Amino acid sequence: MMVNRQAAMNAPMGNAQNTPDLASPGFTNGDEETIRRLSKPSVTAALRWEMRKAGNLWYWVATVLFDLIGMFNGWSQYVDYRKDFEAQGVTWAAVWGQAILLPSMVFMPILVAAFASQIESNEHVGRNWQRLNASGTASAAVAGKMLHGLLASLLTVVVFEAEFLVVGKVILGFSLGEVGPFLLRGVPMALAIWAIMTLTQAISAKFESFAGTMSVILVFTLLGCVLSLIVPSLALAYPFSLITGASAAHDLGNIASASSIMMATLMAAFWAIVGGLMFRRLTRKAV
Repeated sequence: MMVNRQAAMNAPMGNAQNTPDLASPGFTNGDEETIRRLSKPSVTAALRWEMRKAGNLWYWVATVLFDLIGMFNGWSQYVDYRKDFEAQGVTWAAVWGQAILLPSMVFMPILVAAFASQIESNEHVGRNWQRLNASGTASAAVAGKMLHGLLASLLTVVVFEAEFLVVGKVILGFSLGEVGPFLLRGVPMALAIWAIMTLTQAISAKFESFAGTMSVILVFTLLGCVLSLIVPSLALAYPFSLITGASAAHDLGNIASASSIMMATLMAAFWAIVGGLMFRRLTRKAV
């Protein structure tokens, strides 16, 4: 039997229609070994495939719009209490606190989860994970998906920070010399978003459907909101309130604290690793 080389090489990119079904009666052990050899799992190829196939324009439009709601809240608060803030010498912090609070508690977790869940729910159509596991390319696919999630997380923070700079510098005329700590906060925030992304991917591998995954995410996000409001000091330890803790929305006095930034970064990295390990484990059982 002739083995379709191109189909085999598509395996790490999750193409269910082009990937041979190793469980079908027509394949022999020799064919399976040939496919495994030709597949050559490539994380780079998997990443390129994830970036190409993800229909995510809606996500970026929604991110820009919902971030604008936060920015409006921050701008409005500064304008309403301008004299008080100017008397205290407060500029960027006055906008940041309100600008990040609502997005970090509600908008970002929900949008990020929907973004990841939309992609992952499609992998259960056509038994993609079973095919990837059979061809030995599931690990490359998982790594590609996680890298795609990391890039999306970084860009999500870039969008927020860009809007923040426009409001602070262009609209309110703040000095850029004081914006450093707020930009640095983008590091733990990006990792926090990535942690939610990987955990959502793991949940999606278990629950399969978009609706099932998002139902779980909504519950987790609501719990995170409650935790952030009632016990802000514990928000950093809970993955679905990580963004709020990483942004120091409830602790603006420590916005530039190196220890606070480091702790937030380590906690977010920890949950990202946990989510990634769960994702890999659950994909092995996915059907």
